[in-house]
Amino acid sequence: MQDTVDWFSNHCSELVSVEAPKVLSLGCGSRVFDLKFIKIIQQKKNKLSFTGLDFNVTDLEHFRKGLSSQSLETQSSVTLKYQKFEPSTDLTERFDLITMVHFLHSFDDVLPIIKNALRHLSPDGKLLIVQQKKGSISDLKNTFWDILPNKKFQSTNYIKELLESENMHYKSHNIDTCFDVSIMRKMSLDTLLLMSFCLCNDLSVLNTQQQIQIRNTFLLFAKVQNDGKAVIYEPMELLFVIHSTPSISL
Repeated sequence: MQDTVDWFSNHCSELVSVEAPKVLSLGCGSRVFDLKFIKIIQQKKNKLSFTGLDFNVTDLEHFRKGLSSQSLETQSSVTLKYQKFEPSTDLTERFDLITMVHFLHSFDDVLPIIKNALRHLSPDGKLLIVQQKKGSISDLKNTFWDILPNKKFQSTNYIKELLESENMHYKSHNIDTCFDVSIMRKMSLDTLLLMSFCLCNDLSVLNTQQQIQIRNTFLLFAKVQNDGKAVIYEPMELLFVIHSTPSISL
């Protein structure tokens, strides 16, 4: 996770070139990533307008709870919406940056979603897709395939094939991300949220026994570092779409 945050920090100026960017996070989730991203942009830009969309009530409530402890400036710059983003969705505005962080896994057909996101970009806007490659988390997910609510897994290899089939140009950056799963040594709400984030599933719908079983498996997959932290290494890929289809007139 921290590796991805560091990449955003080092490339923020490339991603958001305007001084008062409008950012849209599709599938903003429970704040695991976006609050860190918001702070990075605020440190480098004069003003920020951030809109987060999600269709998971539980995640949005956790995001709002985390947002309430931030500065008034941060709170005033963030709008959270309970809304699906579908191929026909029209948000009536354009954005300088649209992010899809572990978002496309929830769709059977991701290309119409990508195309609609591109239509919502400003003339110089950018789309950033952050997705898992096939690796340890996907192997772990296969272990619980039968009980997970969401069984989809769209790896970056598949997404790149779709982009290339539509002549959409992109830059790619690999990150050997590691998730610190030390908190999983005890069962808590934060433990459940982290497991849900890693597996791209809302595990709150599972029973306690199933949640504990998944937690124990995470710990079995984890490697203990010299400092005592339990980490799972997970290859990630950032796809930075640099040539979009023309923006729609909103």
